[in-house]
Amino acid sequence: MKNLFANDNPRLRFARLDAAACRGLAPASQYEGGFERALGVVWFGAPPTDCSPQMAEVPFMSVPMPLLQMDGTGTGELWLGGAVSATKEFEGIRYRADGDVLFGTLTIGGEDSHLAVDSRSVYERMFRLLDQAGYPHLWRTWNFLSDIHGNDQGLERYRQFNVGRQAAYDARQQMVESTAPAACALGMRDGGFCVGFLAGRVAPILLENPRQVSAYHYPDTYGPRSPTFSRATLIPLVDSFLLLISGTASIVGHESRHIGNVRAQTRETLANISEIVAQANDQLSAARANDRLTQGPGFMLADLQLRVYVRHPEDADAVRRELGVCLGAG
Repeated sequence: MKNLFANDNPRLRFARLDAAACRGLAPASQYEGGFERALGVVWFGAPPTDCSPQMAEVPFMSVPMPLLQMDGTGTGELWLGGAVSATKEFEGIRYRADGDVLFGTLTIGGEDSHLAVDSRSVYERMFRLLDQAGYPHLWRTWNFLSDIHGNDQGLERYRQFNVGRQAAYDARQQMVESTAPAACALGMRDGGFCVGFLAGRVAPILLENPRQVSAYHYPDTYGPRSPTFSRATLIPLVDSFLLLISGTASIVGHESRHIGNVRAQTRETLANISEIVAQANDQLSAARANDRLTQGPGFMLADLQLRVYVRHPEDADAVRRELGVCLGAG
């Protein structure tokens, strides 16, 4: 495969991060390359206090969302790259890059803000940063919205978010079908609008799910503007691929299935993820046929790193049991 990267062996990976490591009470050496290779952190639950000076410099996306299986101390995902630059700031976005990959994060607004305006502003800032820094391709975005189903000037806040996000794409004159990254949009009790993103110099392969209507083709019954995301992105690295899957639910076509049956919803969600994995493996087969990839196994559902969101805390045990049955895990 032709080397399209700044680093000799670029890698994008993540590791679980706990509060002890953030405070410097656990060795950073347990993470490959240490914190000097840290691009950014996505943190859930109570944020750690008294972070070590090294960790305090890392772009830190703090999501005030409770963890159902933890003791309340919180946990994070540490994204690691190559030799990263110092943390920089652009129009409120804190970011780091390593020559191939950029991680950034920004939090703005509150429950009384107009989300269509806020989301357009955030995405336009994001696009300006990526153009200026030279990382034009969005790979993955994480969007967390306070009071996601609340009313915002006569329209559900999630729908206002979609209006603003799409307006930013329109202003940039981008075709959604060829540029929309993997993404998710989740609700949280408070915290305004929090976004994190990964972008790169190389365009991702955009994946859709044959079991589902593409999100950007949803009918207007779901709002004045459709959601702007692909079902997954497949990222070409030097000798491998990274699969980033969007937020996935028990939707077939464009309609939710098994309302009121959380175990059946979990199985349907996994069926959707399985289909995305199959689509990704088809792309790997094509890459091997074209001598772009010569080694490594395909993707397997049981090997994926999953982040599971449960709307009703009382359903957590049922979801956990169903995942164990389907994935062979405890």
